Formats: sequence, structure tokens, C-alpha cells
Amino acid sequence: MRKHTSSARVGIAALALAIAIPAAISVPAQAAADIKIGVITTTSGGLKSYGEAYTAGLEWGLNYYTKGTMKVGGAKIVLTKKDDGADPASATASFKEMVGNGTKIIVGTASSGVALTLGPLAAQNKILYISGPAKNDGVTSTTNRYVFRSGNTSLQDFAPLAGIKPIRGKKMILFVEENAFGLGNIGAARKFLTPQGAVFEEIKVSTTATDFTPYAKRAADAKADYIFVAWSNALTAGGMFTALKQQGVFAKARPVTGLAGVASYDIYGTIFDGTNAILTNSYFPGVAPTKSGVALAADYDAKGQSQDLFTADGVNAAQMILRALSKNPSVDVATAISNLEGWSFGGIKGLMRVRASDHVLVQPMFITTLDKVGSHYKPRLIKTIYNVET
Repeated sequence: MRKHTSSARVGIAALALAIAIPAAISVPAQAAADIKIGVITTTSGGLKSYGEAYTAGLEWGLNYYTKGTMKVGGAKIVLTKKDDGADPASATASFKEMVGNGTKIIVGTASSGVALTLGPLAAQNKILYISGPAKNDGVTSTTNRYVFRSGNTSLQDFAPLAGIKPIRGKKMILFVEENAFGLGNIGAARKFLTPQGAVFEEIKVSTTATDFTPYAKRAADAKADYIFVAWSNALTAGGMFTALKQQGVFAKARPVTGLAGVASYDIYGTIFDGTNAILTNSYFPGVAPTKSGVALAADYDAKGQSQDLFTADGVNAAQMILRALSKNPSVDVATAISNLEGWSFGGIKGLMRVRASDHVLVQPMFITTLDKVGSHYKPRLIKTIYNVET
């Protein structure tokens, strides 16, 4: 009886094994889960060109640094892109939708107002948020470990102005849009230049203004030595600068502003011709002949694309995403933060470093000028300021 029982058990076991083996063979290995990356940035309205340049740089960077696979550790990177229209409410809705879908890394925005809104949401939801071209200094801080930036701050924009002379006792008009970007520049200017002895007059321009003449007249009547212009709306910048020139402002006050996107070169070049303008800059094509920069230029040229002011911010974001995912297949946010804090890397414009204390991206900044070449204007590097931390 025992012998029969043993044989029966062996037979049952053999049958079970015979059934189990084909079943195991027929089930394919489970693929690694997709890595969801949310991209919330401005691809409409006055900041459209900034958001488009950022997004193109991001996509190029992810492709380049993954060697064309768009994968990390076998998992596919999947981008979900949303236009925030520079509207914090729209961006908030997109952010919440992405979080609800299991997205743990969200990047982007050219709008300081949007970035300032999304930062606290990142902390509340314990999501890694890497802000894009938005410059307001308050976007990153020592109190929010969940927010990083792939661009520069307003204070970093002022670093190239350290050598302005004479500045002590001289009057500077702060001519800005009345929004988070413009007000952030006022704060940065006062913080950076007040210790150097500058005095200020503020002119805040309504974001709904279509006639800039009244504001330009105020600037002309101020009798200042310098006029610092902080303007983000690419659709209205030409009209604003033209009004200032028509009122003779640049004949009285030396202009100081950031070199904007490629589409503005001819406009800026014409307006600032003969004014001895000081043009600060965070990136223009070819500013640093790095290996990745050369590759980027070749790829863009081959596709008939143009690099722009915030292309570098997109490429930086791609490198930061991949660093956050390094040895982090589950996309653990705490690990991602640890991976990024204090990290140094070679970007397309030179050496970059994520400052551990507040997540500011330490980077090179530039002073430029615009030269007329044929019938067009092109930027020329005057000076590079390395490791800008302010």
C-alpha cells in the first residue's frame, strides 16, 4: 500500500511539473515599468518661444545622454507634455493630474508665477520638481527640498554687472513687467547693487499695457545714469524697447538688459546701436565648445532646427532627470534628491553644479554684445564669469 501511495504521489508530482513547465515558458518576462516624466511649460502666448526651446533641448538631451534608447535600466522614459499658458491655475491642474497618474518627476515652465505655484505643490505631494527657465529667486530655497532648477536665478543674471563703473551714487531705473519675473528682478537688483552704492527708481509696467509711451516718458524724465530692463514677453518687447528709444531714454541712461532669444537679435541690435548697452546672457549658441555642445549644434543643423536662449535649460533638465534616476529604478524621490544635491556635471555651456543647500544651479554667465554681420546682428562674447553662485 505504501509503495502504491508513493508511486501515486510521484505520478501526481510529475504531472504537476509537466503542466508547470510549459506554463512558465509561455509567460514572457515582465518588462520594466515606464518612467513617467511630466513636462509643464509655456508653449503659447508671450513665452511661447522660451517653452519651445526648453522642450526641444530637453528631448534632445534625453535622447543624446541615453544614446538614443530613451531608456534607463531597461525602463522607457515617457514624457507627458502640457502647455501652462503662463497661467498658475492651468499649471496646477496639469500638475495634479500628473501626480494622480503616478508621475514622480515633473519639470519645466518659463513662467516665474507658475514655478512659484508648483514648488509648494511638489513639497505637499513629495514630488521632484525641476523648474525650467523661470528665474525668480524664490523658486528654489533652503526650505523646499523637492524643488531644483535647470536654469539660472535673477541674482545670477546680475553677476555680470559686478564690474559696472561708476555705480556708487548713480541712479538706475528698474524698468520691469509687473509680474513675478519683473518683481523678482527688482529684488535681485536691490540686493546685488545696493551694497555697491547704486540708487534706484522703479517703473513697473502693467502686463496688459499696449501703449508703452507713458512709461517711457517717465523713464526719460527720471534723468538716470542707467536703465535696467527686465522683460519676458517676447510679443511686446519690441514695442517696449522702441518706445524707450523714441523718448530718448538711451541717450541719457545706459541700457542694461538680458540678451533675449535669437528672434530678438536684429531688433535689439538696431535699438541698442551706439548706446554702449550692457547685455548679460545665460546662453547663446556656440558660447562654449563642449563635446555635447558640438553634438547639439550638429544635430540641430542636420534637422534644420535653431538653438535658442533656453535650449541649454532643457538639456540641463535632461541631465538632471537621468542623474535623479541613477541607481533608482523605483523612482524613489528621496533617492533622486540625494542624487542631485551637490552634483557637478558638464553641461553644453560649461561646468554646472547643483548647490546642495538651496538647489540653485551654479553655472557660467556671460557678458555679450551684438555685432552687425551683413544685414543681421549676431552675439559676440565679451566675458565669461565662471561658477556664478549669487
